[in-house]
Amino acid sequence: MKKIIVSLAVAFTLLFTACSEDFDVAAPYKDISVVYGFLDMGDTAHYVRIQKAFIDQEKSAVTMAQNADSNFYSDINVRIDRYRVSKVGGINPYVDSIHLTRVDLTQEGYPKQPGTFFNSPNYAYKFNDVIDPKFVYRLKITHLSTGKIDSADATIVNNTIASFNVPVLDDINTNLAGMSFYRTTKGSNFAVDATYKPEIGFDFNGLTSPANIAQTIVRFNWEDSNIITKTKTSRFYDHDAGTQLFAGTQFEFKMENTSLYNALSTGMGKAPDNVIRLIDRCDITVYISTPDYNNYRQAMLVQGNGLTGSEIAPVYTNVKGENVLGLFTSRAMRTGKITITDRTVDSLVISPLLTHTNLKGTRY
Repeated sequence: MKKIIVSLAVAFTLLFTACSEDFDVAAPYKDISVVYGFLDMGDTAHYVRIQKAFIDQEKSAVTMAQNADSNFYSDINVRIDRYRVSKVGGINPYVDSIHLTRVDLTQEGYPKQPGTFFNSPNYAYKFNDVIDPKFVYRLKITHLSTGKIDSADATIVNNTIASFNVPVLDDINTNLAGMSFYRTTKGSNFAVDATYKPEIGFDFNGLTSPANIAQTIVRFNWEDSNIITKTKTSRFYDHDAGTQLFAGTQFEFKMENTSLYNALSTGMGKAPDNVIRLIDRCDITVYISTPDYNNYRQAMLVQGNGLTGSEIAPVYTNVKGENVLGLFTSRAMRTGKITITDRTVDSLVISPLLTHTNLKGTRY
């Protein structure tokens, strides 16, 4: 889970750590479940967060936020039912069930950020099974005191090379050609293309693929080397190439070369006194996720960040049930290193856009 760095996972922060104190006090207290979970084949453990929202006519939301009893349920059963993504006789057949165990995320290595909200306990529901893209994962939350059931379906985005292929990372010849963006003429660009192939026979709720949104991040790595003290410090800057929707099996990110120069200029900034910069190999990361994530993202962009951006509840939720909201879905990530070509490095060193960075060469 810790490898998440950008918007395909920022929803977790928005939903549970970025809420303001300006909650509407609009009704007598009632339980509103808030559910959040991203399944990822790259993770060895999987967590689903289930909490209560704050609506109480008698109590301050700030006071309630400091009370763990106002935030967690003590009487719920959480399980995942698995169904095949390929239909048999017009239905997606049931396969088996996985029961989730409540754990404290702080003890799992994911401490809660400090702030108005209580920090302990920090509960979530966990399972360790290997995620399989041949199945749909249906989360079922049973409230034992009322019998109420909340549920959500997550189709699985496959992260294996056979399904999710990024040639600049996966093809040896393409990778060895390096990252070339030395030309700064208008229209010159560096492209990252990819393909995604869903499971054979994928058919669930009218979808023929679990994925339809992609995002690419280029991480520039360099070393600050002090020529007086001889100290060397590794640095990096993440350039977000944006998100895009895709249909079918192919998508491509074209990054204007000048945007990469500007990213390096911004990321490095002015070199401190007596410091030279040596650039290292780049990390390229490509994420893909589901229509549910895309719908959630679009709703958040319209509504504003946080649970109370413009109203008490986000305008999109894929969790079904009475008084429940949230997001339960999946994502996949491919990442790897690529060398910046010598010709590009030479161009960066003499570029007026980067004079202030004091870039002198490479670490390789």
